[in-house]
Amino acid sequence: MNKEKEIFCFSARKLQKLHMDAEDLWRVPAKSGWQKSPVSPMDVLRLFSKLKIKRGYELIAYMFRKGLQGKGVVWAVPEGHFPEVEECMKLDEVGTPKPEKALPPSRVLDGDRSPESYIQASIFLREMDEFGALWYELKWGLHEIIDEVPEEFHLPETLDVRPRTVFENDTITEFFTLELLEKRIYRHSDTFEGYSLKNQIDEKYGSGW
Repeated sequence: MNKEKEIFCFSARKLQKLHMDAEDLWRVPAKSGWQKSPVSPMDVLRLFSKLKIKRGYELIAYMFRKGLQGKGVVWAVPEGHFPEVEECMKLDEVGTPKPEKALPPSRVLDGDRSPESYIQASIFLREMDEFGALWYELKWGLHEIIDEVPEEFHLPETLDVRPRTVFENDTITEFFTLELLEKRIYRHSDTFEGYSLKNQIDEKYGSGW
């Protein structure tokens, strides 16, 4: 039986501030190579008032630096379990560390079940995917969350780009961003099961200049 659709819209400006505040937290000096992050992703989580981590877990992060370039990785682990880089398995040729029993952040993400908590989850999980990224690794960080289409883009006037959470048979979030280098509009749509991502779509929706 289909549920009645409920749609809740949110301020792009408020979400964009969350986006920028989150990225500002981990843009800190770090030594060369892989290391424990000097900034905890739990500090990023505290910016997101509707979200929390399931009891017994915490988020940890490792950062990689080489000159001006950088990247990172975030894991959910049992509380108090933050091994040194040398104690972790290596996932690839770059040496991305993964501790024993580590899970993706979405597996332990929780919230207050409000409509706003799901749109916050969409932003937060993207921050975790790009935690520690600099220069060529930076992708999501170049997106600005919008609720109006700039005049330079020839998109349908009826297109509603306001960030939203939709409750129907699934819980879905949708929002649009302006990618600042390519000058393209992107549509982002996430389908949640609890606070785990069942499906994530990030697609180019239109171009401008």
